[in-house]
Amino acid sequence: MTEASDRFGTGSPTWRVLRKRRFGLFFSGNFVSATGTWLQNIAQAVLIFRLTGSTFFVALVNAAQFLGPVLLAPWAGPAADRYDRRRILFVAQGSSAMFAAILAVLSLLGQVTVPILVGCALGIGFGHALSVPATQALLPSLVDEEDIAVGIALNASTFNLARAVGPIAGAFVVAGLGFTWAFTLNSISFLAVLVALVAVKPRPQHFVRSRRAPLMDSLRLVRSNSTLLLMLVVVAVVSIAADPVTTLTPVFSTDVFARPDSFTGILVSGFGLGAVIGVSFIAHRVTASIRIVALALGLLGAGIACFGLSSTAEVGLVGLVVAGVGYLTAVTLATTVIHASIVEEHRGRVMAIWSMSFFGIRPLASLVDGSIESLTGPRVAALCMAVPALLLAGWLLRRAAVLKL
Repeated sequence: MTEASDRFGTGSPTWRVLRKRRFGLFFSGNFVSATGTWLQNIAQAVLIFRLTGSTFFVALVNAAQFLGPVLLAPWAGPAADRYDRRRILFVAQGSSAMFAAILAVLSLLGQVTVPILVGCALGIGFGHALSVPATQALLPSLVDEEDIAVGIALNASTFNLARAVGPIAGAFVVAGLGFTWAFTLNSISFLAVLVALVAVKPRPQHFVRSRRAPLMDSLRLVRSNSTLLLMLVVVAVVSIAADPVTTLTPVFSTDVFARPDSFTGILVSGFGLGAVIGVSFIAHRVTASIRIVALALGLLGAGIACFGLSSTAEVGLVGLVVAGVGYLTAVTLATTVIHASIVEEHRGRVMAIWSMSFFGIRPLASLVDGSIESLTGPRVAALCMAVPALLLAGWLLRRAAVLKL
């Protein structure tokens, strides 16, 4: 066997990692669950827009769903270092399934209102806040050390493969079966990840006991590492730039592109397709560097700007595909660098700060995005959200000779 064939298995590191039972089961369960989540996200956005005709209320529910990481992440991260990560995930995924089921029952009874949607989004968001640091901390124990970057990319790809499939499925389910079925299918989808958690046997976890306050302990780790801090800023900017994909696509579908509201699913799937394309760059062992991170941020910002300026649905869809490539590449490379910058015992608490950077910024971004759209229109809102990514990309390129990863 040659060195190349030994390194790449059946042809690529991606397939080698997926064929490992521990990671393959976890990947499959997460993909099914994430597909259900995106199916519900699209149904939820379309339902709110039908009920209110307002992008601001779409943004409000998005903000509620992302509020959990802001409130729970400082404690969820240290919990992932102190307690069994699989048990944390079991509780988090089970609670999210419960809130999706509640929404399905209320939809069946015709009792869904904006406050109920906000409340259920909050509940699912709290479950997500517990899941993210536990999942990110668990990943390195499911793959070999040399495959951590590929494992992170594949884990990100589950959400983005689901983003490519789930929104289209959501559009068809809403059009053909109604909102109740969309919420029901999401609730059922959580069973896949629960089964995977029972079957997966990760390497033994090193538990940590710290007397420091969880938030201060996490911030101390970040302050002591400039590379870690820079990558967290990158993650936050990526999250801001990606907000129009969920907040503005309903109004672009109907008011700008003159398509039915279910076309929202097609637009979001285009972004997911771009993210899947981005996985191929990571899977081929792209080495993290300031220039590549800057290029990825530039693609994200340019794609969102193209979407905002587009006069046809086809051009807007291409813009979102380009944005998806930059999105996945930037966030995966930044996350890989973060993992390389910390020891295993601190993964949970540092990934909690990652969760706050990526998800915690979204409530504010969504509300700002929705407010700008209400005042000036969707095009200006999309352009405003693209600006931070373009500015940071330019700054990183200018500083590339000085900054090192």
